[in-house]
Amino acid sequence: MSSFATTGTILFAHGSRDPQWRLPFEGILKKMQALSSSPTSLAFLECMAPTLEQAIDDMVSAGIKQITVVPIFLAVGSHVRKDLPILLAAARLKHPDLVLQASAAIGEQPAIQEAIALFALTAR
Repeated sequence: MSSFATTGTILFAHGSRDPQWRLPFEGILKKMQALSSSPTSLAFLECMAPTLEQAIDDMVSAGIKQITVVPIFLAVGSHVRKDLPILLAAARLKHPDLVLQASAAIGEQPAIQEAIALFALTAR
């Protein structure tokens, strides 16, 4: 039996014209890669590469059979509620054998909310 992971995770962020904007997301990705051998990557909605479509295509090309997309958004707005489902539907049509799902946005998670609250209370 192969030890190759067939499940991957894609962190999905908005994107920006400012190249430095991506640095915290790359930091999160590096921490994930240090904690797990499962394939992980980063994708952006706009202004930056790779796009979500490119990241999914790359994982499928590498033999990944199941992908969870994690929206790195603090609040659920139209990008998570409308744009992401459209992108996922297109990917499912392109890769019908792929199991593709999205988690809730990170800002909806109590642990993230608590971490931000603790940071805000101690930021001086």
